[in-house]
Amino acid sequence: MGVKEFAAKVGMASPNLLRALNPRHNPTQDTLNRLLKPFSLKLSLAPIKAPKRRRAA
Repeated sequence: MGVKEFAAKVGMASPNLLRALNPRHNPTQDTLNRLLKPFSLKLSLAPIKAPKRRRAA
């Protein structure tokens, strides 16, 4: 699949898609989710669980 086909699939113009993927730019979470949707994926955040601490004897 080329850039034009993928851009059409996610509903973005090709230049905007290339800009979102450029390392010099900072896409929003909404934009990233738009790009991941055709793959049935979604970007989300989850808390890191702190390890349980052992009690001193």
